Amino acid sequence: MGIELPTVEVRFEQLTVQAKCHVGSRALPTLLNTARNIAESALGLCGVRLGRQATLTILKDVSGVVRPSRMTLLLGPPSSGKTTLLLALAGKLDPTLRRTGEITYNGFRLDEFVPQKTAAYISQNDVH
Repeated sequence: MGIELPTVEVRFEQLTVQAKCHVGSRALPTLLNTARNIAESALGLCGVRLGRQATLTILKDVSGVVRPSRMTLLLGPPSSGKTTLLLALAGKLDPTLRRTGEITYNGFRLDEFVPQKTAAYISQNDVH
């Protein structure tokens, strides 16, 4: 037929993803901690910061290329950042996460390209 499908090359350089999170007993999702988080968020709107948060680095200086028409295997132990990397490449990272580095699709940055038109990220739902 002679029909050529569009191809996309994804490059990521010095990609770092960080999250602010509570530490110690505040990290547990209890009713008391949830109430404290809500109260601190309300006070945060007024400029008052009470809670102590740590910065957790999920990905640090990750670089690579996903070439078109090739199968790419992403392996790593649990909690190593595999899903975070895929979400970052798909442009679906949580807005509360801090991302630095550059992701390009055929040479265009994420704000110049709509990856949802050429690729899909389907999350895994394990039922054990």
